[in-house]
Amino acid sequence: MTQPTSCPKCGSRSDGTGPASLCPACLLGLALDAGVDDDLDDEVESPGPVCRVVTVLSAEGDRTTYLAEDADTRRLVTLDVVRLPQDGRDEAIRHCRARLRSLMRWSHPGVPRVVGGQLGSSGDFLVVSHYVKGQRLDRYCDEKQLDAASRGRLFATVREIVASGHRRGVCHGRLRPDLVIVSGSSRDPTPVVLGYSVTPGAAPTADDDAVGLEAVARELRIST
Repeated sequence: MTQPTSCPKCGSRSDGTGPASLCPACLLGLALDAGVDDDLDDEVESPGPVCRVVTVLSAEGDRTTYLAEDADTRRLVTLDVVRLPQDGRDEAIRHCRARLRSLMRWSHPGVPRVVGGQLGSSGDFLVVSHYVKGQRLDRYCDEKQLDAASRGRLFATVREIVASGHRRGVCHGRLRPDLVIVSGSSRDPTPVVLGYSVTPGAAPTADDDAVGLEAVARELRIST
C-alpha cells in the first residue's frame, strides 16, 4: 500500500506516485505555467494555466494521462506525462521534441489538437492537448445496432484520419480500439482518434498503425 506523503512544491497530501512525488495540481502546473519548451518554434500556442485536476484518465507503461479543467474558461484539457528512460535520456528528449513539433503542426478535426508541451522540471516530458469526450466506436456501433455498411463508413473515416497523419509524417504507434471514439450528435457521429502524443523511443511507423487499424476493424466486426 502506498504511504501518503507531502507534495514538495505545495505541501498538500500526495500519494507519492507522481513524478518527483508531486501532487496532480503541481504536476499540471509544470506543464502549463511555463508554456512551451524553449526549443520549439515561437508560433506554438501556449494553452494557459489550468487550475483543477479532475482525474487520471489512464496509466500505462511509460505514461500517465490526466484530465484537468481551466477554472476560468471551464475548458477541459488532457495532460500526458511521459517518463523518460535514464539510459539514452538525451536521445529520448530529442525524439520527444521532434515528435511534438510534428504534432503541433498537424491539425485534423478527428484528432484532439496538441496545444503545448515541454520537458518538465520533474524530468518527464509533458504534452497538453484538447479534451474530446465520446463513446468507444465499437460500443457505439453495437448500441446503435449499426449494420456492416454503416460500420464500414465510420471505419473509413478512422482510416482517413490515420492516413492524414501519415501524409504529415505523423504515425500514431499505439492505435487500439479503446482510443477510437465517436463524438458529436447521433445524427452526425464523428470518429475521433485519441492518444497521439510523444514517444521517447524511435518514431512509430505506418506498419504499426496498420496493425492498430486491423484491431479496430476486428472489434467492429468488419473486413478491411
